[in-house]
Amino acid sequence: MGGYLFSLAIFAQMVARGVLAKDLEGSNAALGAVSLAFGLTGLITTPLGGVAADRFPKRSILLISNGLLLVSSLGIALAVQFEFITFWMLLLASAVQSAGFSGLLPARMAFTAELVGPERLANGVVLSQISMNLNRVVGPVIAGVILGFPELGIGAVYWVSTCLTVVGSIFFFGLPPGHPPSNSSKPSALNDLVDGVRYARSTWPLPLLLGTSALALLLGFPYVAFLPSVAEDLFAAGDSGFAWLSAIGASGGLAIALFIAGRAEGLVAWKIHNAAVLGFGAGIVATGIAPTFMTAMLVMFVLGAATSAFQSMNATLTLASSLPEYHGRMQSLLQLGFNFFGIAALPLGICADRFGLRQTLVVMGIAVIGVGFISTLIYKTKVEVLGHPNALRG
Repeated sequence: MGGYLFSLAIFAQMVARGVLAKDLEGSNAALGAVSLAFGLTGLITTPLGGVAADRFPKRSILLISNGLLLVSSLGIALAVQFEFITFWMLLLASAVQSAGFSGLLPARMAFTAELVGPERLANGVVLSQISMNLNRVVGPVIAGVILGFPELGIGAVYWVSTCLTVVGSIFFFGLPPGHPPSNSSKPSALNDLVDGVRYARSTWPLPLLLGTSALALLLGFPYVAFLPSVAEDLFAAGDSGFAWLSAIGASGGLAIALFIAGRAEGLVAWKIHNAAVLGFGAGIVATGIAPTFMTAMLVMFVLGAATSAFQSMNATLTLASSLPEYHGRMQSLLQLGFNFFGIAALPLGICADRFGLRQTLVVMGIAVIGVGFISTLIYKTKVEVLGHPNALRG
C-alpha cells in the first residue's frame, strides 16, 4: 500500500511539474532541463541506492527515500502557495526527487523478489507494474481534475501529493525489516559497487538486458517530458489534454500488464520483451505523425502498453538472471536508464525547439526501433549458439 501511494503522488506531480515548467519558461528546453536535473543527480545516487539495498535493511531504505520525496513535494507546494516559486526551485526539487527514487526503486524491486520467491517472480514484477500503471491513470486524472479548478491550481496538486507521501510512509513501517543476505556485504560500499558492475558484465544475459534498457530509455523515453508540448503545441489541447494523454498511455500500460500477468515466463518473457521494445519505438514515431488529438490518444494507448511490457519483462528477466544478493544493484543499473533519459531530454528539447517537435519524435522512435532490432538479433544469435533459450542464463 505504501508503494501504491507514493507512486500515485509521483504521477500526479509529473503532470503538475510539466505544466509548471511550461508556465515558468515556455519552452521544450525547459521541460528537458527539469529532466536533466533528475538525470544528472541519478547518475551519482542510483548506483549508491542499489548498493544500499543490498547492504542494509530494505525497509529503512524505503523510509529514507520516501522522506526525500516528501521534502521535494512539500518544498514546491510551499513555494507555489506563497508565490515565490522560481524555475531553479523546480530543478532542485527534481534533483531531490531523483535521489529519493535512487534508493526507493532498487529496494522496492529487491524486496518484491525476496517476498514472492523465484517461482512467482514474474507475476510479482507484473503485479507491481499493474499497480504502477493504475497510478499512471489515476494520478494524471487527479491532477487534471484539480487543475480544472482555477481556485485550486498547481499548488493543490503538490499538497495532495505531499499528503499521499506521508500516508505511504506510515504503511512502510508495517513491512518486515528486509535484512540483506549475510554474505552480501563487502568491506566497503565501493567494493560492493565494483563487484556489482563486474557481475553485470560477466553474467549473461545481463549485458543484453541492461544495454537494451539503457539505450531504449536514453533515446525514447524523453517523449514523456515532451507530452505537455504535444498536447499544447501540436493539438492546442492545453493542460487537460496533457493529463488525458498521460492517463490514456497509462491505461494501455495497465491493460497489457493485466494481459501478460501469469503468462510471462521463460521464452514467452523474451518474446514479449523483444516485441515490446520495437513497439515502443513505433509508438513514438506514430506520436510524431499523429494528425489529430484523437489519433494521438489512440497512439498513446498503444505506446503506453509497449512501454509497460518492455519495462516489466526487462525487470523480470534481469531479476531472474541474477542472484538474490545482487538484486538491488542490478535494479539500480536498470534505473540508470531513466537517468540517461533525463540527460538526453535537454538536447532533444533543444532539437524540438529548433527543428520541430514532430521531427524530433520521429527520429527518436526510429532510433529505438534500431535498438530493438539489434537487441533481437543478438538474442536470436545467442539462442542459436547455445541451442536453447533457457541457456541464456549463465
